[in-house]
Amino acid sequence: MYNFMAKLLNFIESSTDHTKSEIIISEYILGNIEKLPDMTIYELADACHTSPATITRFCKKFDNITFKELKEYARSFTEFNFNEVRYEQLEEEFEREHIDLYYRELETSLKETRELINSDALVRTVHHMSKAKKVAFFGVTFSHLLARNAFFKFTRLGKYTTSYSNHENQIQEAENLTSRDLAIVISFSGETNFILQITKVLSKRGIPIIAITGNEHSFLAKRAKEIIKVSNRKLTQFKSPIVEELNLLSAVNSIYLAYSLLIK
Repeated sequence: MYNFMAKLLNFIESSTDHTKSEIIISEYILGNIEKLPDMTIYELADACHTSPATITRFCKKFDNITFKELKEYARSFTEFNFNEVRYEQLEEEFEREHIDLYYRELETSLKETRELINSDALVRTVHHMSKAKKVAFFGVTFSHLLARNAFFKFTRLGKYTTSYSNHENQIQEAENLTSRDLAIVISFSGETNFILQITKVLSKRGIPIIAITGNEHSFLAKRAKEIIKVSNRKLTQFKSPIVEELNLLSAVNSIYLAYSLLIK
């Protein structure tokens, strides 16, 4: 459900004209998401000072969905928030040991990641990066933030890199890459719908892929030239990736350290 919010934010981020109807609709939904499930298309159109037809076009452009499906997205996100964060229970149940458990799990998973990251695979990855004309980083939801992080890191080292926010731009970038370029795809599961889509585009075009993932048997990993494997540990009682993201970040940083040594 994070993806629902992220895509709304991408609508806003990718436009410089905040008077556009789709931006106004996105901003209204972000600020009133709990109201949306009970609204009619006419009520939303009135609240956004637009027409029902414009709302329908927005839904189509947003994710090729109907207005009814848009409301279900909002309902699911509201339910997710209710289940993920319960302040009443927090006061009664929160104890120091919960934080200690998190750090124990994080420490264990990072040790596993350190053991899983193969030095030879790192060297080969850096070799592919140094030879590539351009390195494109791909990721969705929290992995997108890691892709952007990598983009800034390697740009500072003088490497021509790209990383785009919204799905459409990522797909377009994948379609524009050549065999002289390199794609680095970050995905803990390697099996989300968008990662499947982007991997298919890259594979079809013969673009070499480096996969940073916690699942070496995933669709992504099976089509990668190199796999940088991280621990598959996660705290299953939480939907947010509070362990997975740091293991993936540590893998990105390991590649950064190796690449830094190469160019010195």
